[in-house]
Amino acid sequence: MEKNTKTGDYKRRLDMWPFFTWHRDFNGNERLQVLAPIEPAVPDNRGIERNWSPLWSLWRVENNSKTGAASHSLLWNLYRDETAPAHKKVSLLFGLFQYQYDGETRRTKLFYITVLKSSTTTK
Repeated sequence: MEKNTKTGDYKRRLDMWPFFTWHRDFNGNERLQVLAPIEPAVPDNRGIERNWSPLWSLWRVENNSKTGAASHSLLWNLYRDETAPAHKKVSLLFGLFQYQYDGETRRTKLFYITVLKSSTTTK
């Protein structure tokens, strides 16, 4: 664990090679990845996390503490969901089924074609 003595913020990392890696940065953002054969050997390498980790990770969870956004991914995005305070998106089977809500509009897609769309209007 590293701590910034001026702000009190800290970052921490926990690895159990090759099963998982978890880390929290100074901004409070967290990331968990189940099945992590390379990440513990090269910590804080954003290129590997962004470009290569999706190939071997079974489950990924990312949380952004400042925006409240979170994402979950199972098996190469076979299932994926993204949430934020006024937004939600769920995708199954690599996008063949999608649900999206942006605070005013709900949209459901099947085979990339919109099959249901509704708007909520407030007065």
